[in-house]
Amino acid sequence: MEETRNRPERRERVEDLHLDRVVASQPEIGPTPPDGGYGWLILFAAVIYNVTAPTLLLLYGLVILKSLREEDHEEGERLRIWDLDTALVPVIFTVIRLLLESWCRAVAKTFNMPRFTALSGLCMTVAGVLLSSYATSIYSNDHIVNIFAGILIGIGCALTGQQTDLIITHYFREKLTIAQRIIKVAPVIGNVLMPLLIGYLCTIYSSEIVVMIFGAIIMQNCVFLASYTRPVYIERVIRTTYNMIRDGAEDDDEVIFSNQTETVTRTNPVATQDEDANDVVVFKSRENAREIMDPNVESGQSRFSSDFSAMFDSSRSNRFSSDFGALDVTSYSRISGYQELESIDREAQPQPLYRETTVNAPSNGLVFAAEVTPGTARRTAFLKKNLITVVNMLKDLNFYLYTLLHLCTTYSVLVLSVVFPPLMWEQNPSLNVWTISSLTSIAHAAALIFVILCVFLPENINEKAKLCTVFCVCGAIGFYGVTLSSNKNYLVVWCMFSSLATATCGVLQQSLYSSTLNEFSTTATVTTANTIVAIIIMIWAVCYSYAYRTCFFIASLLQTVTAAVFLVASFRRRR
Repeated sequence: MEETRNRPERRERVEDLHLDRVVASQPEIGPTPPDGGYGWLILFAAVIYNVTAPTLLLLYGLVILKSLREEDHEEGERLRIWDLDTALVPVIFTVIRLLLESWCRAVAKTFNMPRFTALSGLCMTVAGVLLSSYATSIYSNDHIVNIFAGILIGIGCALTGQQTDLIITHYFREKLTIAQRIIKVAPVIGNVLMPLLIGYLCTIYSSEIVVMIFGAIIMQNCVFLASYTRPVYIERVIRTTYNMIRDGAEDDDEVIFSNQTETVTRTNPVATQDEDANDVVVFKSRENAREIMDPNVESGQSRFSSDFSAMFDSSRSNRFSSDFGALDVTSYSRISGYQELESIDREAQPQPLYRETTVNAPSNGLVFAAEVTPGTARRTAFLKKNLITVVNMLKDLNFYLYTLLHLCTTYSVLVLSVVFPPLMWEQNPSLNVWTISSLTSIAHAAALIFVILCVFLPENINEKAKLCTVFCVCGAIGFYGVTLSSNKNYLVVWCMFSSLATATCGVLQQSLYSSTLNEFSTTATVTTANTIVAIIIMIWAVCYSYAYRTCFFIASLLQTVTAAVFLVASFRRRR
């Protein structure tokens, strides 16, 4: 009966000792942290930031439109992207953000101060926006101001964006995919709301005032970004638990054997008042440590010596030697501490175990190679690891698919946000800024209805390639339709297809990104892909002053190529 009564207690004890009751930051150590609570506030702050900050591209598109309308143009004149130097800001901003994303992520991980990092990036973004307000007029062509404004905005957006992506992974595990998709959809919500606000401001204020007001609006994100903080379970539970484990596992090296009248304890590390000459060995590894030797043990020979210059003296020979300064390498017959391997099939003198490795080494000499320092071994292993990572990454098809989709999405977003408003006015000169901004908002709102469905896609999408093919075909149709149409209603429809393609490809890009990085280093993959995309966009920008229609035609070609590549990739055997 007593044994039966103890069984439930034993079961409860076993359940309490189960690994799932241990809170940890990684699934390998314990369970995943709860997806909810304070994490939803973090997600809300991230969504608000992604609603406002990415719409900077639309801001400069509408500001360019307002500045162009203030200038006299001939009827039928084709507008080009570099007619205004203000276009430098979104282009430089996009390039710098791509180049610095990986480095900013490393900074966020190293310092581990999410609130400070996010607010620092926000301040740099606002500073760049305010600086660009001095060069928004049609009569001010200040290249230096626009370039520095683009650099500041790019650094700030990269820093805050990477900190946002990083902190989401600390609060979500099981629902991480949904949280990341919501953040990816947030810029489309901004494309619906912000054009209405910017268009209204453009009807009241001048271009520089509109940019300043929008910079003030972005600055309001400091209220939400101030909620960024490290999770409580990382701050308290994990650190306290592992500090206790670490402290408990340390060897205090208490007294091994002592004839002292006073015991050596933690509170009294060394007893100095009652020293006995018969003490054998007492060693304390902590502060104020000292070694007490028995007089019989203390002799002329040092037990733990690092100077072995006299190691070949038969009376004071220490075989545990690493100093061979006094060794005559030309004569190995004098070595007493090391035995050579004798050859069985020869009567002659045995060959040395170690031979010289340099050209100038004496013949038949004994050469001891220098030991490799831990720092050198660590650096060598790090270089080999990175080399293997890069080689494997370049051999994988997923890397090229991710880079191509990344280029297609980034370029399409840039063109659709910056170039579409001026192109619509070029095709319909009778429209004002408010009307164009309203039509742009309507087009993105229609696309948002379909984009929201992507949030509820399965976490592991088995047909990623085919889905990307379908949406890239929609994008190709939309961008090419913009180049053919002049009617405002048709332009809205084609803009809807283009916005749908760019937003959904951004969501699917996250899934392809995750599948690519399962095998390779995150830093290597992201840095290489971002660098390739940034170089291509920069070459495109400085190569020629393209007409607005040409920019959309290039986007349609890029969407077509991406669709064809993903269609071919969809027939390959899944790994």
